[in-house]
Amino acid sequence: MAAAVMLVILRLGLGFHFLYEGLWKIKHADTFSAAPFLSEAKGPVAPLFYAMLPDLDGRQRLGVTFDSGRPQLAVEADAQGNPLFEERKDPSGKVLGRWPKYKLSAYLDAWGDFAQQTKAFYQASDDQAKKIDALLERYASSAREYVAEHADQILAHFESRQRFENSRGRNLALYQRQRDWDRERELRREVNGWLAELEALGRQFQQAVWNVLDPEQKARGPAVAPWNPLHWSRLELLNFAVTYGLTAIGLCLILGLFARLAALGGAAFMAFVVMTQPAWPGLYPPDPPVVGHALLVNKDFVEMLALMVIATTASGRWAGLDFFVHRLWRGCCRKPAPPAPKNP
Repeated sequence: MAAAVMLVILRLGLGFHFLYEGLWKIKHADTFSAAPFLSEAKGPVAPLFYAMLPDLDGRQRLGVTFDSGRPQLAVEADAQGNPLFEERKDPSGKVLGRWPKYKLSAYLDAWGDFAQQTKAFYQASDDQAKKIDALLERYASSAREYVAEHADQILAHFESRQRFENSRGRNLALYQRQRDWDRERELRREVNGWLAELEALGRQFQQAVWNVLDPEQKARGPAVAPWNPLHWSRLELLNFAVTYGLTAIGLCLILGLFARLAALGGAAFMAFVVMTQPAWPGLYPPDPPVVGHALLVNKDFVEMLALMVIATTASGRWAGLDFFVHRLWRGCCRKPAPPAPKNP
């Protein structure tokens, strides 16, 4: 009896942990992302988790290609294939600056979609539509000018990354693994600085578009994109699955509803967590001392085992809705056992 009570308490504790994690992510949906966690994966399966993150090195967002074997920034061209340029002039018409018309499709396409969505959602007037289009052109030009100012550094960065990726993994000594890890973080910090500037321009563009609207239009609130998971990015799908998967697992464990299935789902998630940060000897970087010291078995691994224990028990029937599910199954869906043969 005591063992059954403790198993129910264990199930409730695990359920509360999962439920709170899910609810916290729902509350902070505008800031939560699985990207920081996945980008810090280590161990032999780390590349698998890196592959879940779109454009981890920033190549697509900056429009960097390697068509000729060396990094190049994609530039728009005319019908004859000649690169196009943009110019910035003063009021007198004097050219103050000239730079290639970089594509930057990842940003500029998204900004264009936002402009079209805003005009449609708020039924913008012709004058407002012209202002929004002018803002789009101005901020797109600013983004291209920013990239032009840093083009040499960006290309040098990707040349350095290419050399790093070609040499990484040849030497598995601990000191070399430490160097590789630190170099990878250094490269990410460098490219994230340029990406952060472009993303800040995007937020400024959205605010400028918002300022074009009149008070009646603003009263409708922000434009909401249609809810269509088919158009979500890989990371958006992952964030949604993690958020609501944790919530569902936690709720089912607390209610004792499909507790075995929920525990198996929780154990699978914890296995995912364990693989991103395995407590194996020789891995770099080691866990910070503040989280304790572990060898092979860490706290995440123990929680995974606890969920597997719950999955092997009927704790949902002992104190939970599975009691009623089980009775309903036996009463309605389970075939009655054939009568025992009578003795002659």
